Amino acid sequence: MSTNGQPCIAVVMATCNGAAFLEAQLNSLQQQSRQPDLIIICDDASDDHTPQLLEKYTPSSKLIIKRNPQRLGVNENFRQAVALVPDGFYIAFCDQDDIWLPEKLERSLQCLLSLEAGSNVPALVYSDLILIDNNDQILSDSVHRQRGQHRYQHIWDTFLYGNMVSGCTILMNTAMKQVMADLPKTDQYIYDAWLAMAAFGFGRIACMPQPLIQYRQHPSNLTFANHHSRNRIQRWLSHLRQLTGPSDFLREEICLARDFSRQYAGELTAEKWRGLNRLLGLENSSYLQKKLHFEKSFYPYWLNRFS
Repeated sequence: MSTNGQPCIAVVMATCNGAAFLEAQLNSLQQQSRQPDLIIICDDASDDHTPQLLEKYTPSSKLIIKRNPQRLGVNENFRQAVALVPDGFYIAFCDQDDIWLPEKLERSLQCLLSLEAGSNVPALVYSDLILIDNNDQILSDSVHRQRGQHRYQHIWDTFLYGNMVSGCTILMNTAMKQVMADLPKTDQYIYDAWLAMAAFGFGRIACMPQPLIQYRQHPSNLTFANHHSRNRIQRWLSHLRQLTGPSDFLREEICLARDFSRQYAGELTAEKWRGLNRLLGLENSSYLQKKLHFEKSFYPYWLNRFS
């Protein structure tokens, strides 16, 4: 679908008790150099002032606001938001407490159109992020660097052992809507890992290295907190403890791979299917076996192991 010859973009936002930072995010949407054609906000039964803030924005043909009577959780809330998007729209995922840089949508669309190259295969693009605190102060100018994700190639083989795609940076094409609809009802992993696995597995995917979002880290949002450099000692101590006890290392990745294999096994090439099966075969392995396989799998794809 297009307007005046331009592709249409829908922004889907999931809110839940986001009153503290919601207006800043909505203001950043209004300041986009490429304005969205549709904004869909699904509120997940907030019990703070989020509904009152949303009431300030009059629903129109460009803005749809839906409030859930009961809390669904982030995956289901985003799933219903995507389902409300008309066919033919490109879809950008939006968290409630970030700040988008003005060129976020424009650059993402340019990259996605180039990636699609006129095809209708499932495709998405994602980007790096800037990490900020409650007061909009920059904590890190690159989340990918903070998490060490700049050190290796972002491909199927490395994705299997750790998702590097942040949902709030995603712009995807309309062919990805069915992938979102197929997302299992689970709290074992987040929707972005499911979408990324499909794009890496049988679609197209590209990373924009420049940060396009200021991602807010605060006490109720700990997505990246556990990866901060000050927690490295704690992480290594956790690794050591798992040498002699039960290991949950790669638990999330294995759960994702199991669900994905049930849904999309026939969509994968033989080589990718073998890689998926190698990961699934580690489910009952010791921590040491998992860790050795993890390192072996990454070895061919390091760009700068110790940067």
